Amino acid sequence: MKPVRFGIVSTAKIGREWVIPAMLKVPECEVVAISSRDQERAAQVAQQFGIPRSYGSLDAMLHDPDVEAVYIPTPNNRHFPDAIAAARAGRHVLCEKPIALTMQEAAELAAVQEQTGVQMSEAFMVRYHPRWLKARDIVREGRLGRVTQIHATYSVMNDNPDDIRFRPELGGGALGDVGVYPITAARFLFESEPVAATARFETARPNGVDIAVAGLLEFPEDRNLLFSGALRQAWAHWIMVSGTEGWMEVPISVWPKPDQETVIRIRGQNDIRDDQIETLRFEPTNQYEHEVRAFALAVRGEAGQPWPITDAVAGMRVLDAVRASAASGQKVLIDSSGLHAC
Repeated sequence: MKPVRFGIVSTAKIGREWVIPAMLKVPECEVVAISSRDQERAAQVAQQFGIPRSYGSLDAMLHDPDVEAVYIPTPNNRHFPDAIAAARAGRHVLCEKPIALTMQEAAELAAVQEQTGVQMSEAFMVRYHPRWLKARDIVREGRLGRVTQIHATYSVMNDNPDDIRFRPELGGGALGDVGVYPITAARFLFESEPVAATARFETARPNGVDIAVAGLLEFPEDRNLLFSGALRQAWAHWIMVSGTEGWMEVPISVWPKPDQETVIRIRGQNDIRDDQIETLRFEPTNQYEHEVRAFALAVRGEAGQPWPITDAVAGMRVLDAVRASAASGQKVLIDSSGLHAC
């Protein structure tokens, strides 16, 4: 198929180190432009990657008729306005998580997507990794019996006090940066949405940004997620899925290196001492390449959009509930009519 021509919105680290290199390796993608508020910086990154054109603003890049789609890795508070601007300009949108700051913003994005007809998706690269897909198949096939519990965490040691993740005015905080991954894992594996949230934050002074989150999400059919995420703790990212017939471990669940073999470990119902672990092995792969290829195929109509904007709206509803619970100290019920403390 003809490659989808991308413009990159900003010179953010995740774009430079992960997404642009992935696009350059995927035949279905072509990077034709990059923008930044700093024109000189945009030109430097364009030269580094052999990108033909650079711009000093998103608006200028959106006037380039050669740009069909944009990838947005700007600070969290810019995701919503940048995605709105791109969609209204007729550009397809692949936007880093969280795609918005609230469910209301995400719903507005969904309305604009419907009006414009562009493809719009939230960029959770983990959901494209073959290992995550296999983990979901294991649950679907009933190999673990009736799955009732997921435990998941993602913590990092970020010792840079000037990092944007510690600036609430830019949409920073542990929930949106790391806590969202365990939540996404449960929604992905249960293939349903939670009905209640109970959560707590650890906050930092003086600005009150959340630097750690822990909580419980209740799902239909008596299933639960115990989750945590932190910005100033030792690195940890894993998922454990427990069922009536066995349990499954997904270590290094978020950030395996592209050249790193990954595994799923499965224990049987009565394997008390890890005597009979079955290890499923997965060849090294770059989850970002899978992500951008899938988005490009959806743009070209060669495949359906696996994660449409409606999924992001549902995800933002959950994050709103977690925040509401942490603020009120109460359980928050989640349904289509809104959030209700109890």
